[in-house]
Amino acid sequence: MRDFDPGLLHALDAAGPATQRAVALLAARRACEAAGLTALDWVTDALTALGGGRPLPPPFDDDADMWHALASDPAFPDRTVGRAIPPERPPSQDGPSSPGTVARSPEEAATLVVGPASAVARQSSPQPASDPSAAAQPSPQPASETGRYGLLVSFGPPDPSLRFSQPHAALPAVTGAAAPDPLRAAVDAVYAAVVTYGEDWPALLAEMGSLCRERAARSSGT
Repeated sequence: MRDFDPGLLHALDAAGPATQRAVALLAARRACEAAGLTALDWVTDALTALGGGRPLPPPFDDDADMWHALASDPAFPDRTVGRAIPPERPPSQDGPSSPGTVARSPEEAATLVVGPASAVARQSSPQPASDPSAAAQPSPQPASETGRYGLLVSFGPPDPSLRFSQPHAALPAVTGAAAPDPLRAAVDAVYAAVVTYGEDWPALLAEMGSLCRERAARSSGT
């Protein structure tokens, strides 16, 4: 989020819980709309629960069940989107090359993969060189339930020409919006929506910023 719109990130931090929840809900809705998921009843049920401040219903109460529901739904919207690329910023501004950026090893990076590919990513990550027994061990085979998924593991910036599944990018916006902490919910949901929007992310963040300003003006009476 800092790389895409640091101003929005600061606005969310300064906003109250009610605005943070409103932004999280709107981001989850927009992500699902962009991915075509609002045509699925079990997704709209989750959005309704979010809007009512209720816990997410099944299958969103379990990650494995959620991904299975998406994969097995005959109405699965087969939509893809290009990579969301943040704007270039002067070196003095927060950005990917700022001192706060954390460099991760391939092993650490593999633990950040979410969704159905997570099990395969863990199995595909390089073994530490300090473990002499690792080289002699055959690579573990993926579990049968993950065998249907393809996985591309890369380190460094992804190829801009790659396209990603919008439905798989959008579901984390729903689960993120349900986080107990309102600020975390807003940031997680908005970032997942950015990934879902891909190249069209500026329109999404413009709407999120507008909502923050409108609610701030309303609360101040101006």
